[in-house]
Amino acid sequence: MIDSKTIVIATHRRSGTHWTIDALRNNSPDVCEQFLTLERISPQHDSPLPLAEFRRQLDALENRVLIKAHDLPSAGSFDGESERDFARQLMRQSPVIYVHRDGRDVMVSLYHYLRSFSETARSQTFAEFLRSESTLDGETTCMSRPAYWAHHARAWLRQPNLLPVSYSALESDYDSVLRAMADFLGVRLRRSPRSITLPGAQASPTLFDKARWKLGLRRERLSSAVQPRRGSSGDWRNHFDENDLAFFMSEAGDMMRELAYKN
Repeated sequence: MIDSKTIVIATHRRSGTHWTIDALRNNSPDVCEQFLTLERISPQHDSPLPLAEFRRQLDALENRVLIKAHDLPSAGSFDGESERDFARQLMRQSPVIYVHRDGRDVMVSLYHYLRSFSETARSQTFAEFLRSESTLDGETTCMSRPAYWAHHARAWLRQPNLLPVSYSALESDYDSVLRAMADFLGVRLRRSPRSITLPGAQASPTLFDKARWKLGLRRERLSSAVQPRRGSSGDWRNHFDENDLAFFMSEAGDMMRELAYKN
């Protein structure tokens, strides 16, 4: 059964997805080191994985398997009926950790991330980017980027069997958040929590690493994040002017207040 094996790590993009994934797989012997990305079953993904192959890989993995998901719980962006039904079942039946981050910091991180490969984003000022229509998770249209951030958080936080985790808490009280996630999931933690090395993508294993693995010893795992950028909580103050802030709060203020994010 899906729900006895899978754990969904759901986030809006640029909200601490890989930090959470790495924290769990680096600290619990019950969590598989390899994780899967749910959106890969969509043919429109940059690196698509047919549903049958996704299922095969999932079945072949041992221990609890982390599933990364950015989509909404309705899975409306999956075009194929089989893929959509599978995604909905997995997201609704698995325990979910939803990581949320101050939406203003999300906007800043997303802006810099998209500018690394998008000509459209590179041609925009931050103010223009903030006010443009969100093109994430094709299920929704006619929403600004802040409005979609609020919509994403609202949709997920209404789901059952879910633990909300804040990015700022991961920053300020990593060990306590790690224990809370382990308790929620019913997994064991190692005696001494391991931090995650940031920034940098996962390096290739050395011969020494491989020898350690054969002896049953794990190396310290680096971040699996794609193009991580050092941006601490509150970095939005370096990008928003008064008009930007007023616009953002007009679009997403209700969710900001619900999540207790303050100026």
